[in-house]
Amino acid sequence: MNTSLSNLRPRRRHRIRLLVAATAALTLLGTAGAAARPDEPTAPAPAGAAAAADGLRTVSLPGLTRASYRVTLITGDEVTLTRDGGRYTVTAIPSARADGTRPSIDVEVRTGPGGTDTRLHALPRDVQALVASGVIDRKIFDVAWLAAQVERGGNTPLGVTVKYGDRLDAAALDKRVSGLPGVTTAAKHPDHGTVDLRIEPRQAAAFWAGFKGDTGVGELSDYLFDRVTPKLSGDAVALWPTGLRSAEAEPQTDTGQPTYRVTQTYKRKNGDAFYCGVRLMTICPMFGFLLAQVAGNAVGSAYESVSARCLDSDPCTTFEATFEVPPGTYQASGHALFRLDGRDQQLNLELPEVTVTGDTTITRDADTARQLTVGTPRPTETFVASRTTFRTFGNGQGGGTLSFTGYGNSSFWAIPSPPVTVGTFHLGTNWVLGKPMVTMAVTTPGRVALKPMLPTYWYRGPGFEVVRFSGRQTHQLVDGGLGRTADYDRISAKGKIVLLRIDADKPAGGQCNVGPAQLMRARAAGAVAVLVEATSTGGPWPTMTCPLPVPPDWWFHPQEVADIPYAAISAGEAENLRGLLRRGPVKIDIAGYDAVSPYVYTLHTYQEGRIPASLHTEVTDKQVATVDTSLHGTRAQPASLVYSAFRPNETAVAGVPYSYLTDSVRFTTYRGPVSPDLVRLQFYEPSGGQPGARTIDVVDRAGPDPARWTARPLVPGAAELSPQVFRAQPGKWEGAWSTEICAFCRQGNTFYPITNLVSGTAPNHIMGSYVFEPQNVRMYADGQELPQASSLVWGPTYELPAAARRYRLTAENGRTTTTWNFTSAAPTRYEPPKGFTCAEGTGSPCHADPLLFLRYDTGADLGDAVTAPGRHQLRVSAYHQVPAAPAVTSLALSISTDGGVTWKQLPTTAKGGGDYTASYQVPRLTDTTGTVSIRASARDAAGNTVEQTVLDAFRLTDRR
Repeated sequence: MNTSLSNLRPRRRHRIRLLVAATAALTLLGTAGAAARPDEPTAPAPAGAAAAADGLRTVSLPGLTRASYRVTLITGDEVTLTRDGGRYTVTAIPSARADGTRPSIDVEVRTGPGGTDTRLHALPRDVQALVASGVIDRKIFDVAWLAAQVERGGNTPLGVTVKYGDRLDAAALDKRVSGLPGVTTAAKHPDHGTVDLRIEPRQAAAFWAGFKGDTGVGELSDYLFDRVTPKLSGDAVALWPTGLRSAEAEPQTDTGQPTYRVTQTYKRKNGDAFYCGVRLMTICPMFGFLLAQVAGNAVGSAYESVSARCLDSDPCTTFEATFEVPPGTYQASGHALFRLDGRDQQLNLELPEVTVTGDTTITRDADTARQLTVGTPRPTETFVASRTTFRTFGNGQGGGTLSFTGYGNSSFWAIPSPPVTVGTFHLGTNWVLGKPMVTMAVTTPGRVALKPMLPTYWYRGPGFEVVRFSGRQTHQLVDGGLGRTADYDRISAKGKIVLLRIDADKPAGGQCNVGPAQLMRARAAGAVAVLVEATSTGGPWPTMTCPLPVPPDWWFHPQEVADIPYAAISAGEAENLRGLLRRGPVKIDIAGYDAVSPYVYTLHTYQEGRIPASLHTEVTDKQVATVDTSLHGTRAQPASLVYSAFRPNETAVAGVPYSYLTDSVRFTTYRGPVSPDLVRLQFYEPSGGQPGARTIDVVDRAGPDPARWTARPLVPGAAELSPQVFRAQPGKWEGAWSTEICAFCRQGNTFYPITNLVSGTAPNHIMGSYVFEPQNVRMYADGQELPQASSLVWGPTYELPAAARRYRLTAENGRTTTTWNFTSAAPTRYEPPKGFTCAEGTGSPCHADPLLFLRYDTGADLGDAVTAPGRHQLRVSAYHQVPAAPAVTSLALSISTDGGVTWKQLPTTAKGGGDYTASYQVPRLTDTTGTVSIRASARDAAGNTVEQTVLDAFRLTDRR
């Protein structure tokens, strides 16, 4: 019984002197979370309509000061925590388990009064039973605690303690841990039967595979209903962080009131029955049952169920959980899994509000659940999505759950509820949708639409190679059974599509993964494509229904990649095709593409104040911004775009990655729906040592909006923050909530030559804070070089006298050399640019000095090149970071096509506001060094100047 599969692979960071707001991301290992489409279509709800005055304060995660952390859980799953002002974006990426599956991950968010002291626990679905039963300490999955280890001087690998028995000698303990990969033994404690281990992050997944072994759907239900404690391999009985064990239960307020019995019944009569642990069930709990008080004398106290049982059997369609709680108003939590036509469905059992004044019975009817869906003007399928529930309580506390899934498992459902009367509630979904990668339909003997699924939405992800369908074609279908040699002896597969069941009898691989040999035999028999039925035959179980999608074995075990496209269909669809084959020939029309999707929808949809009867959102072209998106680069390296959004009352949100794109690619992004108070973030994470970037903005209107990510040249400057952000959520992105470090700011008498790298094609793309190497920056006054000091975090600094004085600053970064002349005086107030903060925080006066900056838009292609020979246009902007800065009065511009040996001055045309354009001619490519260099200088009305030379600023390419 496989859990849901999430085909996401860890992303890579590259160590350069470009910091994300404060510091480079850190990696550490943790030791311490088919019904018809709903009718009644509704227009998108305006985000935040119910939470305009929530009194939310910046989040305080104790001990955390850095901007970004990348945590590797003990299971091998990766969680990224990125601070944006006073809030956090969380992205969870599951790793493959021993059987090839990738369980979804729930990140629990808990917020104290006013938004302080948030706790974040990332719990993969296959550890829920282990944590609930106390076998594994919940602290191991505390993301904030894990990140704080670095702040307190902890180093990776971090330690865990494993208990094997009450008394075991050293030899016996050595034997227990000898087969575990990726660990070293730090200490043995025979009297207690424990071993202290150190685990390397890169070996965490391998460690977990050996330590946990097989994990099936239903371990949690076995524990909840029968108190069957889940097992670890090697006779291990417990695991906790070395030197630390959390309390057995969360503290609860003693109100002195009587307690009442709350009985919550869950039922589903419809849908596929499947094994959830030892039981055949129609609905399988995947998260513990919980009641949290939102109003009363114990606000914030959480009460777990005291008992749970099935009320019928074979299959179990109804079960109940009971609680003992004092009177008050509560939120009931829970998640479950059910299946429709072999496809896993994620069911939110949450009841946002229920009042308890005596013994209470609540019935949750999953047959009334509605699917969260979205309609778009163009055909789409879900590439990846996350679901969020967020609840605030009567005293300002609150929290929610961020559920991360992967391709094929983002089918979210919820049960309609009454509106809340205390605090706020919303149910949200973060969608990444794209053009369906493959569509299929039977055309002979009659038209029947199919729902095929590829193994993943990624395009040529390294390590996840798979042949994709390309173009449109129609072929005859033939039943190939298990695809063994004997099966092909009885059929003719040449030029046909072969229908196969998964052959689990193979040298290596998971029960529900298709093997390369099975596919390559189809290719050898002349087949043009394969349809894989999600039914496995052989292996440990004679026959097994598998969830979709069906991955190939070569993703998890080194094997040859089969050179034939395949898609998976459900057992029901396969049986229907076999029925058609028994009556005569069957032809299937296939359409697909072998490229990045030409368009992507990144949508954030919300249901406010309740779970309504309809969970469908219809999005029109008038509700989205149409973004011409291009990822610039010179090599086809994998990259990711991560999307998230903050509502006014949210402290932590889910980031959803569109993974393994390639540099030098272009597509259309439709962003929406339009919402005037939803602040959206995008993170661009390229590989190959290239700098990443992010944007913070508001989609408050439909229409065209280009986005050219990291187009060259990238030069020192100051990023622009969208003014819509400050209007959308007043006070939430400035002051203590500020997201960026101001460029070349002076705090007291200390001048910080911190800057950003800025692209002229997208000045609102923020590339973190750039810190110069000490030898590459110099500062002068009256012709004398000033002594350089140093900040542990911010690199070179300069101590200046309080009185106003003229300075010259020179800096080099890569092939760019810049000289600034400006006046600086000690600030009298704390007044950095809006949305920016100063290096030392808000404790002393600070302002941005009036440096003049330049940025360039070359109009180059995706490879940052223009054609030679040819005439082109260069756009240059001279600007300040300082509000109400002096006007730019002049700009001079020259280019070189021989690497800076000779220069040609260009006439410029002023466009106003410091913007200039210049037309220029480049010779034949053979008469150049293959690049264009830029030399520019500008002056403002106060006499501040900038001179900049950018060698090899962009490339030349042959016009042919």
